[in-house]
Amino acid sequence: MSTLRRRTQAGVLVTAVVAGYAGAAAYTALAAPAVAEAEGFGPGDGLTRYVVTATSGNAAGLLDPLGALDGVASAQRLSDGRALVATDRLDRGDLAALDGVASVEVSPTVEVFGSVSDPWVPAYGWNLVNTGSNAPGQTAVADADTDAPDGWDAGTGSGVVVAVVDTGYDTDHEDLAGALWTNPAEPCGTLDTDGNGKAGDCHGWNFTTDSPAVDNGAGGTHGASVAGAVGARADNGRGTAGVAPGVTIMPLVAGSGSGVDVVLGAEAIRYAADHGADVVNASWGGPMSGWALETLRSAVAYAGSKGVLVIAAAGNDATDRDRSPVYPASLTEGNVVTVGASTAGDTVSSFSAYGATSVDLFAPGSRVFTTWNDGGYRLVDGTSIAAPQVAGAAALYRAALPHATVEQVRLALLGDVDPVAAFRGRSVTGGRLSVAGLTEAGLGAVDYSFSGTSAPAGVIAPRIAVSGTAAPGTFGVTLGLGMQYEGSVWAVAGHEIGLDGATVVTDDEGQATFTLGARTTLDGLSLAPTTALGDGRYVLTVQLTRDGAPVGSTRAAPLLVGAAAAAPDAGGGSSGGGPTGDGSTGDGSTGDGSTGGGSGDTGSPGTDVPDTGDSGTGESGTGESGTGAGGSGDGGSSDGGSGAGDGGSGAGDGGSGDGGSGAGDGGAGTPDTDNGSGTGTPGGSGGWGSTPVPSGPGTTPVPDEGGRLTFPARGQFQITSISPVRVSVDGGTEVRITGLALPLGARVLVGTTGAAQVVSSTATDLVFRTPARVAGRYDVTVFAPDGRLQVLGTVLEYVGSGSGGSTTPPGDGSTGGTDPATGDGGGTPGTGDGTPPGGGSGTGPEDADDSGAAPSTPAELTGPGGLRLVRSARLAAVPASLWALDCSVSCRGLVLDA
Repeated sequence: MSTLRRRTQAGVLVTAVVAGYAGAAAYTALAAPAVAEAEGFGPGDGLTRYVVTATSGNAAGLLDPLGALDGVASAQRLSDGRALVATDRLDRGDLAALDGVASVEVSPTVEVFGSVSDPWVPAYGWNLVNTGSNAPGQTAVADADTDAPDGWDAGTGSGVVVAVVDTGYDTDHEDLAGALWTNPAEPCGTLDTDGNGKAGDCHGWNFTTDSPAVDNGAGGTHGASVAGAVGARADNGRGTAGVAPGVTIMPLVAGSGSGVDVVLGAEAIRYAADHGADVVNASWGGPMSGWALETLRSAVAYAGSKGVLVIAAAGNDATDRDRSPVYPASLTEGNVVTVGASTAGDTVSSFSAYGATSVDLFAPGSRVFTTWNDGGYRLVDGTSIAAPQVAGAAALYRAALPHATVEQVRLALLGDVDPVAAFRGRSVTGGRLSVAGLTEAGLGAVDYSFSGTSAPAGVIAPRIAVSGTAAPGTFGVTLGLGMQYEGSVWAVAGHEIGLDGATVVTDDEGQATFTLGARTTLDGLSLAPTTALGDGRYVLTVQLTRDGAPVGSTRAAPLLVGAAAAAPDAGGGSSGGGPTGDGSTGDGSTGDGSTGGGSGDTGSPGTDVPDTGDSGTGESGTGESGTGAGGSGDGGSSDGGSGAGDGGSGAGDGGSGDGGSGAGDGGAGTPDTDNGSGTGTPGGSGGWGSTPVPSGPGTTPVPDEGGRLTFPARGQFQITSISPVRVSVDGGTEVRITGLALPLGARVLVGTTGAAQVVSSTATDLVFRTPARVAGRYDVTVFAPDGRLQVLGTVLEYVGSGSGGSTTPPGDGSTGGTDPATGDGGGTPGTGDGTPPGGGSGTGPEDADDSGAAPSTPAELTGPGGLRLVRSARLAAVPASLWALDCSVSCRGLVLDA
């Protein structure tokens, strides 16, 4: 980091001194800051708001009669010709009864996205400069911050206006002195000199009260905290500093306490666009549809037409925004940037929403020290406090790129993120806000639009449209090609790629570099590489260079060829996983013994069936099936047709007992609820059901009735369970691993050579499809992209397809396997007939030791069609969320770490 000459000192509640910034910047606290946690954002105003439409189409003539009604606090004109009425007692019928009123609708209110932690802890400055020790109450990692001091070397945002559309402001706060916007067209007073219908809007407007009172009393705390995160002043000997300490703040009040009125929020966004704002911050939102959503969307699009960026908080419901949209965060307009919250340890804040395609980046949002509207400070949690830091950063980029388009500013902002493993697959950029690149902002920010990425086998020609900003120079592009094979992405080496008449053979990283020549701009640059490929799932990467230096980040897009292109859910979601069908419920509920529940049939994409499947719960257990007519039925398994015979496994699922004498589901001496209603004796000689298994330290816990193993959340990834643990030798069974700290972009190995196909990978849930293996028990190894691993010893038992209890189980029923954290064996070596050992050493049929070392994997192999596939750490880090992108028409791809 560069040397920081001056830094803010905390006053009133915090005393701090600034150390010299040479190398690693640091704040040095002289005393522990007595800063309270925010305990809420004040009261609402208790009013209900209605949108009134006039029969004439223009409600201007209704404002006075509406305002004269008893119980109406205010009636104001909206930009679309309607009126908004705030009342403490009237209902829709009361307003509709007025002459000239055509309709009355409730104006929706959404929550502000601030979250309050229970305890208060002293903290200061980690979001600006994280030393690793200045975020008490959190696990901190040095440099997990916004790099604000580096950005300030290029400017502090002077001359740029950020509109804070929120609940209020604090015009008297010592740390906001000099930040307040002044309307150049209207002095303070009672005259409407600029003709916008808002008399006295000299410093913004309170749409909630329809007045110039932007502080908004006790209801304005949230807005005041947001304003400080944007532009609290530096070098004033007081409090803290915002990300853009020289910016001008336009306070626009659209709510009170913890709520913002959507219609007033839209009005405020239009006001900001019309009165010179460069950036709008919206730290609020909620689910909505219909006219309310269109009103908001129209306002955001209008702001975009005026060159205004809108920064939106992602939300504090810890939900995937890709699946659960809220607005404005989920708007797809090109001027919207959506922000999740991060911790001082560079992880996703526990409350923060996320989304591989809907959340653009993360920014500090846990216990951020900021201003409060009582003149003091608080520690605030929320995507509410993350978003304004991005708004401040956007202001810095606007100042550095005064002639850039709104899209170019957006690209520069997103192109400067710090890539972080925890954010990969949970955001578009896979990174955390950084403004360190501001000094070179004009030298390169680039974006890509991929299309034509699904094609029949043969010569394919995807297209990559390039946009962004870059200084003139000699440009080149490096294209990369990978292939997903046996559960991992490998570099395709020694393969020809053509571009603009040139042909280059890929190197061992799957890369081919082409010269594009001298250019003064990126405008109009379009790439159409060609290459011959057979059926499969591939990864296409692109990295632009200028004078030999990278411009922006490497982007990756899925390339689906042949049969892969025809499969809409290829790799994106689970499909039940059985080799004979998905079986969304694994039904067979009326299995009369003759079918054993069927073959599963088609299930719902992306669903996982719990281990309480319906298979065999019908008549097969009542004796109608005789001696096990469920026999080889594999459909009604708990995992939707895994082929392992769960639906009617063994030689008498319900007829003569649960599990027979082999790999039946006895489950420690109790009938298996997944396998009919039989009442015979569980388990026979061996398998999961023969002997109760110890569950103390150093042992593998007892599998439950659904074929699940649970663990005490220890080890690298704090794995807590794996299910099912009995799978088919044919492969294709979907297995789920749960944990508290699973690696994103994980890969899975069964034994030492059986790479599994990873279906989905999150921090708490990992789903993979098993490879085909011979019968026996195997270790499962989970690998992180950075090389960390955790071994689950002998946890998967492969059984013959459809044979149920006919397969002799490994071991003598003592389970053997290893504790996932320690690798210690439990139980005694197995004595099963002719099957691989599964006992105390924690080994599977191929694995000789339990040292915890990474299983050896080939560095190179021959793939389908004779492709030369080479192990690549860069491509192995491709997140599973890549396969969810549809780039056949258009997508931006995902950022791939260097």
